[in-house]
Amino acid sequence: MKKYILAAGISSALLLSACSGPSTEEQLDTVLKDTFEAEKDYRETQSEMENLESTEQEKFETIMALTQEEQDDVKANAEEALASVDQRLELLETEKTSMDSAEEAFQEIDTVIEEADDEEVKTDLTALKTKMHERYDAHEQFAGVYEELAAEQKELYEMLLNEETELEVLQEKTAAVNEKNKEVQNAVTAFNEQTEQFNEMKNNLIEKMNADNE
Repeated sequence: MKKYILAAGISSALLLSACSGPSTEEQLDTVLKDTFEAEKDYRETQSEMENLESTEQEKFETIMALTQEEQDDVKANAEEALASVDQRLELLETEKTSMDSAEEAFQEIDTVIEEADDEEVKTDLTALKTKMHERYDAHEQFAGVYEELAAEQKELYEMLLNEETELEVLQEKTAAVNEKNKEVQNAVTAFNEQTEQFNEMKNNLIEKMNADNE
């Protein structure tokens, strides 16, 4: 089992040049700050997920090193690993809720786009909106495959609790877990790339808008 840490998230909004009235810059700044704040729970789950995954990996390695005569220790570690999976799934639910709230907060960018006077800025804001939706779609795909991985892992740990489980069956399930691991890692990479691209687009847009106001 590998550790699946997503990118820290969108970078916090930068203070924009102040203009008289609710400028496009100020409106965008508000949307970005609200979205960043809505993703707070998502960011906070990352270190907890990492700790659980690391501990769970250690327990799995311990189990595989134990002999048949140490079945009590096998069961104890497998039960703790099962509990760890449930904890991770609870954190994932918190993460998903946070991201849903952030996506809703980001919808306010529609107002910013509608009220922007500069057509080039409208185009850039629309591109930013598209990129953010792609990012949230990527997180949804990650969450789905992560849940599938958790289900495979729970089946593996439950097999380890059963003394009658044959080695060949364990090997097959372990291989299935490893394959699902690869899918999760690909989903993590895709989400991280979308986050990095969004941050780059956002920073470039803010620099351009500030330069126009100088």
